[in-house]
Amino acid sequence: MKIAIVICEYNPFQNGHAYHLAQTRKKTGCDKIICVMSGNVTQRGELAIADKYERAKWAVTGGADLVVELPPQYVLTTASYFALGGVKIANVIKGEKFLSFGSESEDMASLQKVASFKENEDFRKSLNCYLKQGNGYAKSFSLAVKEYSDDYADILSSPNNILAIEYLRAIQKTGSEVSPINVARKGGNYLDSEYNEIYSSASAVRNMLETGDFEHIEKSVPKRVFEYLSSVDKDDIPQYRERLFTLIKYVASNGDLQTIHGVKEGIENRIKNAAAISVNLQEFWGNLRTKRYTDSYLSRTVTNMLLGNEYSTENLENEKIDHVNILAVEENSKALLSSFDCNVITKSSALPNDSLINSADRLYRAIYRKTGVAMAAIKR
Repeated sequence: MKIAIVICEYNPFQNGHAYHLAQTRKKTGCDKIICVMSGNVTQRGELAIADKYERAKWAVTGGADLVVELPPQYVLTTASYFALGGVKIANVIKGEKFLSFGSESEDMASLQKVASFKENEDFRKSLNCYLKQGNGYAKSFSLAVKEYSDDYADILSSPNNILAIEYLRAIQKTGSEVSPINVARKGGNYLDSEYNEIYSSASAVRNMLETGDFEHIEKSVPKRVFEYLSSVDKDDIPQYRERLFTLIKYVASNGDLQTIHGVKEGIENRIKNAAAISVNLQEFWGNLRTKRYTDSYLSRTVTNMLLGNEYSTENLENEKIDHVNILAVEENSKALLSSFDCNVITKSSALPNDSLINSADRLYRAIYRKTGVAMAAIKR
């Protein structure tokens, strides 16, 4: 069986995602598509716009055949480990496999060339220098690479190209038999926050929801997603923020943050101080922000604090995938459940007690007071 794999977040699922799934099926000639999707927390360190089961349903009705969860330890970290976690799961899927991703460049050879770039001591010194200036890892890497090749820097100027390169590196690092497939992205860039008449990004859709621009949301997402987003009660949002801030203040004042994933250079003290002197969530983020760190890094670190995530980079490198958590399956694709060379979990109660998935789900319920409890079988 030919299986295409897509590593994703779908926060929310938008028309560009449906286009990518359709193009994936067309370019690979695959029999089935499996999505490896972040759960109730996202790579930006935020709680997802809808719970993981609802977003998995969006994926299946939008063209996927099965959705499996990418565990939080691989989500709440840098792009390289996000990609590594997704590829590790792809590696335990049996069959002829393709990894399909979107990027601005359709030149796979150039992406492979950058992915194979060997870091030496001089490069690492340049990289660390840019990191200390307060740039994020992706930007720092791009600036350091530019010292070696302007062509490399052009490729790395796009966030989608950067993630594509991380997928290719993860394939190389794990000795994966997965074949990479590149689908050119159309419409808004991953980070674009404005409506795009071709395909608006998920970031843009979230921004439109914040401002109540439902006219453009309806043009940007499938009907099922629009119906969900238009039912969101904006009056509830202040309650969500208050609950989240209360949890942050409690955990920051009571926990040992030094062992939390991502904590470095005394950032735990800044978190504790910001929580102590702030009166609401907005003020907390204002007090926490600094030019030294990106907002995404700070948000991920705070969420890792709330989950008690003590995974080290060594843990992420060496961890074996011994089980997968299924979120949704298309009704005629249940045979895919036997395609994993590991334990398959279809009920959240069967997850190991120490799984960070449990922690993320409890956090989500504490804030939003609702989430699904088991995978869904869905008619497309």
